[in-house]
Amino acid sequence: MASLTVLLRHSGKWNDEGNYIDFSIEGILIKEYASFNDLVASISNQLGIDLSSKSIKIQYKVEGNCTPMEIHNDMGYRVYVELKKENREFGMYPFCITTIEKELVSGGSLNQGDIVKIDEAVQRYDSDTDDTLALDFVNSGEAIGVFELRKDLIISKTNQREVMAGQVYKDKATLKEVMENYAISQRFQFRVDRSNAVSYALLCISEDCEWRFKTSSINKSELFKVTEFIDNHTCPLKDKVYEQRQASSSLIGGMIKPKLTNHKRKYTPKDIIDDVKSDLGVDVSYMLAWRAKKKTMNILRGEPADSYKKLPGYLYTMDMTYPGSHIRMGFDHCRPIVVVDGSHLKSYYTGTFISASTLDGAKNDAAWTWFFEQFKIAYSDRENMCIVSDRNESIIKSVSRVYSDVSYFACIWHLWNNVYKKFKKSHTKLSEIYFSMAKAYTQAEFVMEKVDKVDIRVKVYLELVGYEKWARLYAPVNRGWSMMSNIAKSINAALVLARELPIYEFLEEVIPSTEYLHMVNDGGRNYTVCLLERKCVCGRFQVDELPCPHAWAVLKSKFLMPEEYCFNYYKSNTVVMTYDVLVYPLPDRNDWNIPAHVAEEVVLPPKWKRPPGRPKKKRDKPLSELLQPKNQHSCSICGRGGHNKRMYRNAPRNK
Repeated sequence: MASLTVLLRHSGKWNDEGNYIDFSIEGILIKEYASFNDLVASISNQLGIDLSSKSIKIQYKVEGNCTPMEIHNDMGYRVYVELKKENREFGMYPFCITTIEKELVSGGSLNQGDIVKIDEAVQRYDSDTDDTLALDFVNSGEAIGVFELRKDLIISKTNQREVMAGQVYKDKATLKEVMENYAISQRFQFRVDRSNAVSYALLCISEDCEWRFKTSSINKSELFKVTEFIDNHTCPLKDKVYEQRQASSSLIGGMIKPKLTNHKRKYTPKDIIDDVKSDLGVDVSYMLAWRAKKKTMNILRGEPADSYKKLPGYLYTMDMTYPGSHIRMGFDHCRPIVVVDGSHLKSYYTGTFISASTLDGAKNDAAWTWFFEQFKIAYSDRENMCIVSDRNESIIKSVSRVYSDVSYFACIWHLWNNVYKKFKKSHTKLSEIYFSMAKAYTQAEFVMEKVDKVDIRVKVYLELVGYEKWARLYAPVNRGWSMMSNIAKSINAALVLARELPIYEFLEEVIPSTEYLHMVNDGGRNYTVCLLERKCVCGRFQVDELPCPHAWAVLKSKFLMPEEYCFNYYKSNTVVMTYDVLVYPLPDRNDWNIPAHVAEEVVLPPKWKRPPGRPKKKRDKPLSELLQPKNQHSCSICGRGGHNKRMYRNAPRNK
């Protein structure tokens, strides 16, 4: 291991110009790959400084910088070593050592955080505004002493590397993590002395070793002060090392906590394993890293169970902000097509979140019935209302109980998944036929004979379900067009068709019969459009309540505004009215005035048992989704798939 010679200046002082004067000089060798604790030990041994009663401050000056730089951790020491390696002259960058007395009060040590009790009057030093604080202790109205204390003597960070007598730690948890880190860095094991319940004492794993570390609580507060520290191992090397001490999840959590404060940062257990190996030189398992991350996330964001405790107060505040409501927003102007589905939760307690949504906007009978009863209070009954969901038996039963006069439809996507699972024969041909029938506008497009030729069992199954439950053509209501429980796909499908109508191909083939009746030739076939009744032979105009390509061509030929022939639900002013509801922001949580009977309500999380194995991040996809063709990259030169322009052999080379 390489060594560097360094000039040591000590027993001096700093003047107002930032220069170290009136000093003595000595020389010292420092190791290139040593730690900050090794540096402190070397300097104290060279100068004969007792670290139990004194501490040292190590500073040096860089050329062109009037402010001295201080070394107080391993990183500062590494920076100095790299700087010294560039200029190895003995007189360059000398250490300037300042000695600080730890015992500032005669007869005892008074450090930051100490509690002093005089005639039942208790005072604590706690200041964030100054480096020092003057405490006046008064006895019966007479001042008995003024003590000036350093603010940085209390230890609150778990990355503290230097351990010595006289230190004060903010709590026992911090002290424990510091000592675990210290034991790992020094490669030894300790045991806890259980003989004294008040103090926290550690002994070496070897019974004959002199190493010991003792602390005591200051006046039964959370603060712990180091009263004795003998950092001298007299045990054999095999007992000292014994076996590599493992890092606990709490210790690792203290290390990685700053890296998890940003919720957008991706910090995986593999990254934690690498960081622990780099910082501590310890190998940890994937599960230990995962538990440390989970524990730290709970410290930063709270336990998942705590969120359930806050629900009564949160709902009470919501009810006060939106009195007399079921937190409904804009239902009055939405299309009366209600889509119901359940979503599998992937959070700590898993389960199923059940929801119902209009077009614009627990898996058992009791849960679904309660849900629809609450939904009926908020939404009530609407004209031409219908409900769309998968063919869950509990949903069907609950709809029939709560909404006995409301039409029920099956989601065409979920229905297809049922067909695929039950009849795994020629699924590719069946898929195309099934969806074309579900979206058919005319009887000519609804060809069940094609299904009969592929698999007669599928035809029987679809007939038992009922054509009126899934086929747009047979829907009993005017707006019963095919729906999926994925609302966004359904809406986008209708809007895309309206935007991409090929009207200009047969614009000149519009033949008027009367003012409102026109004939449009499309590919050699004639279609009759009636603007007065808003109908077309193709069926799209009256079902979708949007102008079909033929109606659009008529409107363009007569220079009429197509927007006037769209149903009100599609118009922009209706969309604005849908969301024309005042949204009152919730008051600050400190201003919540929650009654006692609400605050005392107990909401427990679901009964949950963690499943074995690594937590899943993606849902299990059915085979029908896995077999769907995926988008393939194509070559930008030849346009073919299977390769890109870099792999294209005939591409011109750069000269």
